[in-house]
Amino acid sequence: MRYDAILLDADDTLFDFRGAEKNAIGEIIRGLGIVDETAPQVYHRLNKACWEAFERGEVTQAELRVRRFRDFLHYYKIEADPQEVGEAYTEALARQGMLLPGALEAVQAVAARLPVAVVTNGISSVQRGRMARSPLQKYVSAFIISGEMGFQKPDPRMLFAALEALNGVEPGRALMVGDSLTSDMLAANRAGVDACWFNPEGKVAPAEYRIRYEIDDIRRLPDVALQ
Repeated sequence: MRYDAILLDADDTLFDFRGAEKNAIGEIIRGLGIVDETAPQVYHRLNKACWEAFERGEVTQAELRVRRFRDFLHYYKIEADPQEVGEAYTEALARQGMLLPGALEAVQAVAARLPVAVVTNGISSVQRGRMARSPLQKYVSAFIISGEMGFQKPDPRMLFAALEALNGVEPGRALMVGDSLTSDMLAANRAGVDACWFNPEGKVAPAEYRIRYEIDDIRRLPDVALQ
């Protein structure tokens, strides 16, 4: 078998983060009394900009959690404490454990033969809360979260930590699977780990990324992981 371990991104690879975000921000929007059908899209745009700044190392995760709601409240000219709103959102998001179609079956198939680690950028309470509410938990041998590590993908140390947690698997004997080029694929390239891009939207990757496999459905994960 080519690999000794499989590393998996969480959001938008296994977990339905878009659905989770929609449910959680919906609770916040209703609580703030905002009547605007585009409010979820407004939040998504502002949140995405904050996470991109975080990945570039321009803001800390603590700053991100407040900044995205400071910007959101400013957009709607609402007088409220962005930290309190952010905490309410975090609690709502932690309750969302839905998976993408086929994710559970794919991980079950892989975990029956190889150890699986989930490697995710995110807030510890949110990611652990969602994992605890999903049936994935018993198939995951290691769970590496940027909020607990003090650094985030594409820092290769995220992947090194996962490999160490899986009894010291060598980078060349592991496969990283994820949907993000700038986070998952770049981390894999920097760590010397093979990269599998989960690309359901059929995007085209820039030539500088070294991608060994590309799948458009997470159900194809066992085909590449268990060679």
